[in-house]
Amino acid sequence: MDNFSITKATIKDSLVLSKLICELLRGFNQRSGSNFVIDAAKIEMTCKELLIRDNFAGFIAIDNKTNNAIGIITIAQATAIYNGGDFGVITELYVDETIRSKGIGKLLINAALGFAKTKNWKKVEVGAPNKDEWPRTIEFYKRNGFEEKGPKLRIAI
Repeated sequence: MDNFSITKATIKDSLVLSKLICELLRGFNQRSGSNFVIDAAKIEMTCKELLIRDNFAGFIAIDNKTNNAIGIITIAQATAIYNGGDFGVITELYVDETIRSKGIGKLLINAALGFAKTKNWKKVEVGAPNKDEWPRTIEFYKRNGFEEKGPKLRIAI
């Protein structure tokens, strides 16, 4: 793992973070027929707005040989009575597909879980993708200690 390092993103990293989130969304659109609107400028602005918050964090995986950003994870606070109050939600996780299965995702998850511990969150959740379409994703999270608790639904307002 000496080939890779994880850094906590700051507002100065908004462009890097937003570029990798755009790659994540392109992958969703291609693989599952999703229709995420990819507005790079809006995504970068959102990164800037969120990275200054105390209850949100982004982490970037760097290839130490090339100094290139190769992965990201973001985590945010959610609150629910059923969940005992505040908890974390992994909102984005992406590793460049040319370098997957090298432990980078695990490093990113560990960074996010470390952040969650600093906030005294007792749980961290991640939205579960469709098992039939994304079996490797489900297995990845299970290998990293997550348990299946069902999918989520949403509505835009």
